[in-house]
Amino acid sequence: MDYSALLSKLIRLSIGLTLVVIVLGAYTRISDAGLGCPDWPGCYGQLNVPMKNDEIMRASALFPGHTIEPYKAWLEMIHRYVAGTLGLLIASILVVSFKVPNIPKVWPSALALLVVFQAALGMWTVTLKLMPIIVVLHLFGGFALLSLLLVFYLVSRPYCQSQDTEATHDEFQPQENLSYQGLHSASSFRKPSLPKSSLRTLSLQTLLLQRMGWLSLSVLIVQIFLGGWTSSNYAALVCTSLPLCEGDWLQAFNLSGAFTIFQHPLLMSGDSYEFGVLDYGSRMTIHLVHRFGAIITAVTLLFFAWRLVRFSSSRALSRAAWSLVGLVVLQISLGIANVVMHLPVILAVGHNLVAALLLLNIVFICTQLRLSYQPKNYQSKIIGQAANHIQMRMITKPSHITEQSKLSK
Repeated sequence: MDYSALLSKLIRLSIGLTLVVIVLGAYTRISDAGLGCPDWPGCYGQLNVPMKNDEIMRASALFPGHTIEPYKAWLEMIHRYVAGTLGLLIASILVVSFKVPNIPKVWPSALALLVVFQAALGMWTVTLKLMPIIVVLHLFGGFALLSLLLVFYLVSRPYCQSQDTEATHDEFQPQENLSYQGLHSASSFRKPSLPKSSLRTLSLQTLLLQRMGWLSLSVLIVQIFLGGWTSSNYAALVCTSLPLCEGDWLQAFNLSGAFTIFQHPLLMSGDSYEFGVLDYGSRMTIHLVHRFGAIITAVTLLFFAWRLVRFSSSRALSRAAWSLVGLVVLQISLGIANVVMHLPVILAVGHNLVAALLLLNIVFICTQLRLSYQPKNYQSKIIGQAANHIQMRMITKPSHITEQSKLSK
């Protein structure tokens, strides 16, 4: 069995399913269905939503005073079902990765641990009644899982190339030290034919792009936190005018109250944090800081994209840079539309999805820049292992091909 090809397919499928889980989670949160099922992992003491009269009566007895809303309960349970399926896929990735020789095992192990922690955060989101910091950490867990899956896919590419598929290594070619061309042959490595001064310039430009990439990633992560904090504190509709809040916003500005990370349970209204517990000034401050952060993030990402187009010799990175520009423009447009149109669900969910795509884009760029600037001995080791693995797969014919050859004779 071709475990390397299977692993590649599982990772790609998991990336797609993680995006689906993120969208479902955003839709559940924005639809105020986070407590549609007041227990975990079931719903009112059973695995599905109570629909029949006897099930509803039993659920009402178990959770007195809680209004059963089947629509919201189904949103919550569908999110859990899909997330559970993703957990099984991650477990499969962990098992299959140990069947592929030389592949780094730290990534699938980290993915498995993160899925377990993410499940715990999902439970705490319900049991702690939508405490904002837990909701934000749950959001971060989904985004971190998406990022780790992409990094693992890019790192494992040399080991998972199919023997009958030509690898497009020119798009991901390192800018110095070694070339990835000729990966299918263990003896076909060649050194760049550029003069040493040009190689030093390439190395410096790559290092600068690397550092700008990490800066852009850090700024984006902070902005994602601000977006999650705005949503979990129900501050998205506090300001309905542009570019600043209506009224005397400066007088109501309350930075210390806005970022009280662990909000006291006594602040809860109706025994939960649903619909927010902070005062107007604190929520208005959260909203404004998110807007200011959006400006800083947009400028940083657009400048980084310009530098990539200007100085990167990789076609893949240039395309990623132009995609980054498009995603930034789209995200700003969605943010403005959410304010003007008073947060329609479809646009709010789209805002979350584009944030995930922005993160994927930046993680892709940073990973490719990192892989393109490694010490020579590290690259030789990694590429040599991958080349030997692929060469062995080319020499060893699968059993079904051998049988066909015998029949043809």
